[in-house]
Amino acid sequence: MSEDIPFRVLVIGAGITGLLIAQGLKKEGIACTVFESEPSASHYRAAEWGMSIQWGIPLLQQCLPEALFDRLQSVATDPYFTPPDPGLLPTLNGKTGELLKDVPLLRMFRVSRRRFRSLCAEGISVEYDKTLKDVVYDDDKNTVTAIFADSSRAVGSLLVGADGAHSAVRTCIFGPEKGRASSVPYSAVNICVKYNDAEKARFVRQLHPIMAMGIHPDGHWLWISIQSVPDPNDPATWSFQLQTTSHKGKDDVMSLENLKKKAATFAEPFRSANLWIPEGTPIHENKISYWMPIPWDDRNGRITLAGDAAHPMTFQRGQGMNHGIADAASLVTKLKSALDGHSSVKDAVKAYNTEMIERAGDEVATSKENTEMLHDWSRMMDSPIMQKGGHPRSQQPPAVVKR
Repeated sequence: MSEDIPFRVLVIGAGITGLLIAQGLKKEGIACTVFESEPSASHYRAAEWGMSIQWGIPLLQQCLPEALFDRLQSVATDPYFTPPDPGLLPTLNGKTGELLKDVPLLRMFRVSRRRFRSLCAEGISVEYDKTLKDVVYDDDKNTVTAIFADSSRAVGSLLVGADGAHSAVRTCIFGPEKGRASSVPYSAVNICVKYNDAEKARFVRQLHPIMAMGIHPDGHWLWISIQSVPDPNDPATWSFQLQTTSHKGKDDVMSLENLKKKAATFAEPFRSANLWIPEGTPIHENKISYWMPIPWDDRNGRITLAGDAAHPMTFQRGQGMNHGIADAASLVTKLKSALDGHSSVKDAVKAYNTEMIERAGDEVATSKENTEMLHDWSRMMDSPIMQKGGHPRSQQPPAVVKR
């Protein structure tokens, strides 16, 4: 890079991973600008859901300023509940209600995606309504330029694609075919439900204060988690996240009518949790996709990927957010070291890419296998989540005694 051009990072995507990269760079005094295709900070996708942070918690602390990290509990789906360490995930036979296993977890924060994103955005300047159209490089100045749909441009030293599972940056790197995420043969519904009834809310929450999982012999994966607790003493105010995934085709549950027909075969509390969904509740499809990260030409350390842009993965093992946090911490640490003179930016980006591709690529494959096994009753007990819980491969889960 030319000496008269200061080092500047362009982050494409103001999702949680992109914002964490920006927070980490800001902590280290590294110039950064975030660009987001959504029209404004107040614009959010209609669907609201929870996200699990487990082994990523210490890495999150590296990225966020202390004042924001100390408020993590405030964006939890239940800010009044302190998660134990280790935790557990009660997992039932979704047809009979038999407890299959208390799946071991690390200490886990279940956070609201919306509120966590807002927390991560505090103090970060984001340019909205910026849809990426193209990326070009100036080899003489060693810069990268983002070109947006409104014809505006931004010039920087490094461009980071953190723009989600269907990343425009990834498409710019690989082209539309090679960069396209692959789908899996399962349909998924994701529903935020408020029953407005204290007795119903207590019943739905009976298995665990935060979350519970069911595996149905007919090939369904079932999920209940608390999504919002405005008043811990008034269960009528509570909201829940319900998820059901099934084989595409004859088992599709992509309507409330079909979901309730299937729910009649579920064990409690999954049965009533779904049968009690109020009419008019929005039904959102979770498009389950994955993309295996592979090496790319980073143009001498001028372009990289992070989060779902780098490694979209199926969600039943709850690892996507942890790896997004790990990406942010790894990239910021390596860039800071390079700018302190310990290496070149080119080598720092290469080292980040190598580490990220190996770490997250392993989880993309593991999570895909896990999703397939959870929909196959003959193999579900051997699935990664039943054997390892939410732990990365490098760690062994603690022994959990079946209740």
